[in-house]
Amino acid sequence: MADRASATREKDNAERIEKELLLRPLVHPYIQELLEEKNELFSLVKALGSPLNVLFPEILAENIESFKSVFKEHNLQGRVFFAHKTNQSASLVRQLAMEDACLDVSSLKELKHGLASGFSGSRIEATGPKNKQFLALCIQQDVTISVDSLWELRAIIELRKKLKHRSATKVLLRLSGFTAAHSKFLNKGSRFGITLNEIEEALDLLESHDQELDFYGYSFHLDTVSITERAVAIENCLELIEESISRDLEPRVLCIGGGYKVNYLEHESDWNEYTTALKESVIGTGESMTWQGNSFGMSTENGKIKGNFNSYNFYDSESGPDYLSALLSHKFPNLGDKTAGSILRDNMIELWIEPGRSLVKQCGITVSSVNNLRPSSTGDQLILLNMKRQDVTFLDQEIFVDPLLIYRNENNEENRKGVYFAGNLCLESDLVYRHKTFLRALPEEGDLVVFPNTAGYFMDFSACTSMMEPIARKVAIKKEAGKFVWCLDEEFSVV
Repeated sequence: MADRASATREKDNAERIEKELLLRPLVHPYIQELLEEKNELFSLVKALGSPLNVLFPEILAENIESFKSVFKEHNLQGRVFFAHKTNQSASLVRQLAMEDACLDVSSLKELKHGLASGFSGSRIEATGPKNKQFLALCIQQDVTISVDSLWELRAIIELRKKLKHRSATKVLLRLSGFTAAHSKFLNKGSRFGITLNEIEEALDLLESHDQELDFYGYSFHLDTVSITERAVAIENCLELIEESISRDLEPRVLCIGGGYKVNYLEHESDWNEYTTALKESVIGTGESMTWQGNSFGMSTENGKIKGNFNSYNFYDSESGPDYLSALLSHKFPNLGDKTAGSILRDNMIELWIEPGRSLVKQCGITVSSVNNLRPSSTGDQLILLNMKRQDVTFLDQEIFVDPLLIYRNENNEENRKGVYFAGNLCLESDLVYRHKTFLRALPEEGDLVVFPNTAGYFMDFSACTSMMEPIARKVAIKKEAGKFVWCLDEEFSVV
């Protein structure tokens, strides 16, 4: 009886893996069309090497419009700033300069790149920590500065004298350390922003230099997707806007940062079933799903999961513009149940947002060729790619999205077991994916593996030249006369 029960469990597990343990990606029809022209992809990789980042600047327009439509829905005036740190591409920034969008830069080189790509300083906001060289160019180019500290505010005043700059410098005060007596939330510490107990000193400086500094308002950027925490930050900023007006300052902007999430998967059931199998793997009731027992932050105690699954939520039904709309629809009980959107509208406060990954959703893919296949020392099936983990990761986060395989031949051997994608570095840690992926068929040497939707942080945020392996080149794809044409990213032109 025990043998029969064990056999039944093994059969059930095998059927479940075969039928369900997929993480099928959302793929834009425009990109799907290119992938079907597989000879084009093989030619590009042969010419330019593996890995290769392929960008689709034309998709930007629909992403921008999706956020602008939320402004219209809530009758708000606002600006959409692309957070440049999301991607270093020239083609994306040049295309953005032609669209109804602005640019958020967080380094001197990003600012220079934005200016060289067609953005005027009046369409650029500088965020993050800044040195004096960065601040000086912002002042000279009429960039709005989101002031990150009292030191920065004093430095701006000092630099204006040295530069003999005449027109007023536009500033926002970036805040942190929000509080709310009426709401329970975890107030995580931050290394950024002017704290609430420093705000009086900041306002004093603005008042005493009101001819030199054009105070636009307040900004924040929270490392959370919690609407409750963001609502608390908005409420704190609204209170400070009132105080600023009482000081005869004229704040008229609230910048609420980024973090609008992206949905990467086509089916919610894929995400639920895969993560359930991962947890069963950690507990020990299911087959091993990860390389060398990696548990992504989870552990077990008395047969139960402890800790949190340390992963981005790759399926999310409320992402991008939908998340922004939900935030603006949030009601404030202590403000007469008015919504965030209605309070901003009624007080004629302009809303600025800084989407990163959600503004380049579906704007890029990363393509790698297969070097070879081999078993590991423990019998796991490895697919060795001509790329390294850093070519397609954000910091050290795992990407739970199945790549797409482009086979030269369609009669590849069927595969019903999980595989691991490994990189080309001489490091045990160079696993492109540390979780199992279940493929229709095993690839062969020279076949292509396509990682979809990598333009937002994944394709080059952590890229490096470890062991002299090159960073992926970039190409931009657009359509002309109904046909796909490509150019090197740095050669992209909108005209």
